[in-house]
Amino acid sequence: MVVNLTDLQDFCQEPRSIAELEDGGFERVKVYAAVKRGDLKNVNAVDAWGRKQRGKGLFVSTITPIPYNATLLVHAWSNPQPQGDTHV
Repeated sequence: MVVNLTDLQDFCQEPRSIAELEDGGFERVKVYAAVKRGDLKNVNAVDAWGRKQRGKGLFVSTITPIPYNATLLVHAWSNPQPQGDTHV
C-alpha cells in the first residue's frame, strides 16, 4: 500500500508546536482537522496517567516514510554481470 504524504504530514515528521505550524504556513483549523482524520497526532494530548492535557500540544505525523534502501542497487552496480557475447 502506497501512502502519499501531505505537506502537513511531511512538515510534522518531527514534533511541531502549533506556533511552528502557523509559521510554516499551515492554518490552525487544518492542523486540528488533520488530527481528527488521524493524519497527525498530538503527542502531548495525554499525560503519563492517561489524563487529557490542556495547553501546548506537539503535533507529529502518524505516517513515517519508509527510508530508501539502496543496498541492492549498490550491490548490482559494484558487481557487474557480463553482457552479450563474452567470446573474444
